[in-house]
Amino acid sequence: MPECEVLPRKHRQLCIGDLTKLVKLSSRTIDEPAFGSPNFAEIFSDVAPTWAKIETTPGKTLFDGVSVDQSVSHVISIRFDPTVTSETWVETVPGAIRYKIIEVEDLEERNEWLRLYCTEQGAVGLAAAEV
Repeated sequence: MPECEVLPRKHRQLCIGDLTKLVKLSSRTIDEPAFGSPNFAEIFSDVAPTWAKIETTPGKTLFDGVSVDQSVSHVISIRFDPTVTSETWVETVPGAIRYKIIEVEDLEERNEWLRLYCTEQGAVGLAAAEV
C-alpha cells in the first residue's frame, strides 16, 4: 500500500488517516416564540455523520487583515459535501460540542475537501451554548 504524503503548496490535500473524529452535520431552524414571549426554540436536525479532522487555532484569526465578528477557534476539515454552508452546524460525537461554521473553503476548488472555519458554541444542552 503506498504511503500517504502531504504534497507541496501546489495541491493541498488531506490523507484519509487524518480524519479521526466522528462529527454530525446539522441544520438549524428557529421556532417562533409564543406571543409576548422572548424565548424561541432552536431545533437541530441531523443531516449526516462524517469523519473530520479538528484543529484548534491560536490567537485571533483575521481574514484579509480584517477581524471578523466571531473569532475562529477551530478549523474542521471534511470530505466535500455540497450541502454544507455557513448555515450548517457541526457537532462532535461523542462529547456533543457544537461548532458554528463561519466560513467554508473548498480546497483548490476541486470538490474533494472542505475546510470549515468555526467558533465553538459549547456543550449541547447547556443554556449558555444556545445561539
